[in-house]
This record gives sequence, C-alpha cells and structure tokens, in this order.
Amino acid sequence: MSFYIAGTGSALPEKVISNDDLAQFLDTSDEWIYTRTGIRRRHVLTHERLDDLAIQSAKTALEDAKITGEELDLILCATMRGDTYTPSLACVIGEAVGAHAPAFDVNAACVGVLYCMEVADAFISSKKAKNVLIVAAEAMSKLVDWTDRATCVLFGDGTGAMVVRAGEGRLSGVLSTNPDSKVIRMPNIEGLNSPYNCVEQEKLAIYMDGGEVYKFAVNAMGKNIEQVCERAGLTPADVDWYLPHQANVRIIDASLKKFHIDKSKALLNISECGNMSATSLMVLLDEYAKKGTFRPGDKLLLVAFGAGLTSGAVLVEWKKASVG
Repeated sequence: MSFYIAGTGSALPEKVISNDDLAQFLDTSDEWIYTRTGIRRRHVLTHERLDDLAIQSAKTALEDAKITGEELDLILCATMRGDTYTPSLACVIGEAVGAHAPAFDVNAACVGVLYCMEVADAFISSKKAKNVLIVAAEAMSKLVDWTDRATCVLFGDGTGAMVVRAGEGRLSGVLSTNPDSKVIRMPNIEGLNSPYNCVEQEKLAIYMDGGEVYKFAVNAMGKNIEQVCERAGLTPADVDWYLPHQANVRIIDASLKKFHIDKSKALLNISECGNMSATSLMVLLDEYAKKGTFRPGDKLLLVAFGAGLTSGAVLVEWKKASVG
C-alpha cells in the first residue's frame, strides 16, 4: 500500500515579467534569453505574500481531493524559504486549512516535491498516515541578483500543491545526492547585528556555475529515469508523460535525446513560468491535470535536479478521472 494523487492545485503571482521587460535594465534581449533557456515570461511576487499563495494552492488541492484540512495526517512543504524562518511554512498552511497534523518544511531545492512524495510514501506505507498534503512554494525573485543576467532571467515565483492518499498509484521512486556545496549556492544571513559574529557575510544572492549544472543535470535526469523505470519493471518507452523540472529547455532536450525518449511525451510550461525551483513540477502537474491531459491508467514520470546537488524521479499511475 502506498499512495495515489487525489487532488492538485496551484497559484501564481499576478505580475508577469517578459524578457523585453528585463531588457529595459539588463544587457540582454528576448532572443538571447529564449534561445538559451526556452523562457519568455515569469511570474514575480509584488504585493502578494508567498504564504497566501501557498495557502490558496493547498485549499484548491484539498477541494479537488474532496477532503478537509481536519482529515490530514501530515503536511509537507517543499521550499527554500518561507515568509518566516519560523514557524515553518507547512505550519502556517496547516493553521489556515484547519489541520492538526504534523507539519514541516523540506529543503531539497528544485527536487523538493519528489523528496516530499517519498516521505509521504514512507508515512503511508508504514500506516502512520492516510492523507498527506504536499505544498511547494518558492519566492525565487527574492533570492536572485537582479543585476546578474546569467541567473535572474531564469527564475520565477509560484506555489502548487497536491493531496496524496493511501492507495495504489505510486509505482516507484528514486532519490539521490551528489554532494556539492559550490555549484549552486545561496548563502544565509550571517549574524545580523550580533556583536560576537566574526564570519564575513557572503553576497546574498544565488550563485550558479551554468556549465557544471548542465553536465550534472543531463546525466542525473537520464540516470534517474532509467532507475525509476527499472524499479517499476518498466522501460522509458512505457511512460505516457514525462514531467521534467523546468530549468532550461536545452537540458530537457539533451536528456530526452540522450536516452531516446519521445519528445512529444515531455510536458513543458517553462516559456511562461521559468524555473520556479521546487514549485515547477507541482505547477506543471496541476496545469496539465486541469487541462484533462491525463487519463486513468496513464503513467507519469516526474524527474528533477537541483542544488545540493540533489536529483530524483517518481513514477506514478494517474487515477483521477479526466476533467477534459
């Protein structure tokens, strides 16, 4: 006994920033960004709070799953930072939906949702939970250096959620880490006004070695796809839909080509949302679920890579009736 996906939801900031908007203050252009990344637009927080959007996503997923917050046994939130260091964003969401379940955040960067799904599997398989809410929420616009065209053009903000319930649906999963603290790095605040702090403050913005990330990502995604299929007794050709992390369309294309995967099976929204870190997979799942793309019995493979360097894949069978 493991889980099936019973409901999904997502919520994005109202403000949409195009590549042309960025070209107003960066030495860049729509052509430069799009040809290198596949991104044309991204959503960015302005007046909204991240926790409000996360709560909205959670409530939508609960409604879609036809359960209440009181029925939840566990709440997991994939995020690199909420609006508060403490309480956790998971606890803030739990309060808003009327839950009394254990709640905590998981920081596995862009792979956070997959880590949460495997934690949910462990709780459900051991009969410690029946209903689990998983939320992803990222405010990437608050973590980038907006003078650095190599990184700030890549990211967007957003939230998404899913409810997983005890039942048959998860076919297999794999998580891995190739420990590296330098290739992708976002320092924390050092000391603030502590008179005892002697550690120099690093620049408070994401640093990324694009070349190294590319090499790691292509290999890690392909390896995880093969591993998760093998564990389920399937081949990559048996998968109906691939939901890859929306980091860079070149990485996605290279991974698919290297492992001979039909490109028409790969779902994308990177052109409209950019890289939303852990949120990317969740928004992608909800978007195509709401479009009616998935049919009962379809096999969905979610795969991602991120800072750490983390990677993983989860293979599930879709159980919900199509809304399309």
